[in-house]
Amino acid sequence: MTQVNHVVMVKFKEELSTEQKDSLIQGFHDLPSLIPDIKAFEWGPNVTVEDLHQGFTHVFVLTFHSPEGRDNYLVHPAHTDFANKLLPAVDKVVVFDFHPSPVKCQ
Repeated sequence: MTQVNHVVMVKFKEELSTEQKDSLIQGFHDLPSLIPDIKAFEWGPNVTVEDLHQGFTHVFVLTFHSPEGRDNYLVHPAHTDFANKLLPAVDKVVVFDFHPSPVKCQ
C-alpha cells in the first residue's frame, strides 16, 4: 500500500465567530471516528512568522493507508455532509495530496 496524506488549507471567513470556527474544526476532528479509512488526523492554526501564508488560517492533514482509502473518504456521506458545511464558511481552500517520502536527517 502507498500512504496518502491529504492536506486541506483554509481561510475562514472573517465574519465567522470563534464558536462557528470551533464547531467546524470539531466537525473535521470527528471524521476519523466516522470514516474508517482515515489512519491519522492532525490540524492546527497558522503560526508562521513568514508572510507567505496568503491568508490561510488553518491546516488539516488526513492520512490514508492507500489512494483507495482516500478515494473512499472523498465519496463517504460523512465527508460530503461536512464539506457542505465547511465550504460556505471559507473564503478560500487548497487541497493537496501527496505520497510521503521519508528523508534521513542528520
